[in-house]
Amino acid sequence: MLRGNVLNADDLERHPSNEESHGNITGFLARLPGRFAGVLVIIVCWQQSTNVRADESTTAMLTSGDAPTFSWDFGARWEDVDTPDLFSNVIFPGTSGQLEPPDTIGLRTNLSFRLPLQDAGMGPFFLEWDAALSRASGSSGRVVQPTGNGFDLTAGEPAGGIISLATGRDLVGATAAGTIHFTDSSGDDAQIMAFAHSPAGSNAITQYATSGTQTGAAFLALVTSGDTPSAAAYAAFADDRGLFFQALGDLDGSVVRSTIEQQAHDFDQTLWLGAALELANGWTITPRFGPTYRSTRRDTTFRTEVDIAESIKSGVAIPAVGYREKVNLSADYYGVLTGFSAEAPMAENLLLRINVNGGVAHYRARLDNRATAILPGADITLSASEQGRRGGTFLADVSAAMIFSSSKSLSLKFEAGTSFLADVPIYRSGKLATEDAQSYYLAVGLEHRF
Repeated sequence: MLRGNVLNADDLERHPSNEESHGNITGFLARLPGRFAGVLVIIVCWQQSTNVRADESTTAMLTSGDAPTFSWDFGARWEDVDTPDLFSNVIFPGTSGQLEPPDTIGLRTNLSFRLPLQDAGMGPFFLEWDAALSRASGSSGRVVQPTGNGFDLTAGEPAGGIISLATGRDLVGATAAGTIHFTDSSGDDAQIMAFAHSPAGSNAITQYATSGTQTGAAFLALVTSGDTPSAAAYAAFADDRGLFFQALGDLDGSVVRSTIEQQAHDFDQTLWLGAALELANGWTITPRFGPTYRSTRRDTTFRTEVDIAESIKSGVAIPAVGYREKVNLSADYYGVLTGFSAEAPMAENLLLRINVNGGVAHYRARLDNRATAILPGADITLSASEQGRRGGTFLADVSAAMIFSSSKSLSLKFEAGTSFLADVPIYRSGKLATEDAQSYYLAVGLEHRF
């Protein structure tokens, strides 16, 4: 039974046909979502029909705050996340720049619980806790088959290495030879020399070696086959200054695979204090404010590898040689939000709700970045850094929901929204910076009045 809603005799006489349907109309409670990130303007167009009226009893149930309410929704979330800068001077075949950032798509769930404060003597006020958790991911890649009889791959500013490669083939077979001499940044030396020859016919040789130093390593591989005949040679060196890789010879089937993977994790919660205000035109406005917390994490992994095992079918696979970089960015936001919801019955058992929130927050951002050269049997750290950043930011969100009642206590909800956060950490030119981020979601859920 609803408190504070009385129908007089004149009302019954003016609307006799609506009185019987009031017993089947579900009660609705104004609910505020828990997404808080930045400002996006949404124009909601609604044409009000003059021949459809919401009866007074339905409006009373929609705006009543005398019952606790629990809300849950689940749906899809996607966002615009830029790719962070890579380690300086990353150059590999078939690309003149970075890979395109992938579309980051995932799942989102939201919980909300509203507790009226009427019994505590605080009139129409209520407390509401909102919490949202989301996870999204995406990836993109590129496979390049180098052309010609040689190619290079570099990352950073490699130095200290001398490479000499040679290949040859004729009617009597195939030959490959190589020498590498490398002095790392600490002055430690490594040297590898190798020779391979496969006579014509069903003969094949695959050999490779890695020699480590204090801060790096050197690598050399030779592959020959008498069937074709064909021959190829590969060499690389790396330390904390950079990576250099070189290939020469018959490279048919050799490929360079590059991928970029991104994951986004978000969590936020807000404790609202608000009150519903009924307007004469049938709308109910619910202003509210409260403290908020939000955390974000963005993990990016870039990898480019040379697959030299498939270059020449010699019966032995050579482990991949290449470059990998991981960029982990995270931030915590502590602030205050204010906003309102506006809702009105559109038809019997149907409610439109619009939510608008905005506020300010203090953030603490962190960066963990590591670039690695990948050689068979050795992973060489090219660079590693940890950075921090603090500041103030602005966040807001807009959403709209259609709510259908199925009983007096249970309702079905369809919601769409967008969020904007003014300062999300990003890795730019070797430093921790911030930039704007936009996210969107579609959700379906339930509301239950106790």
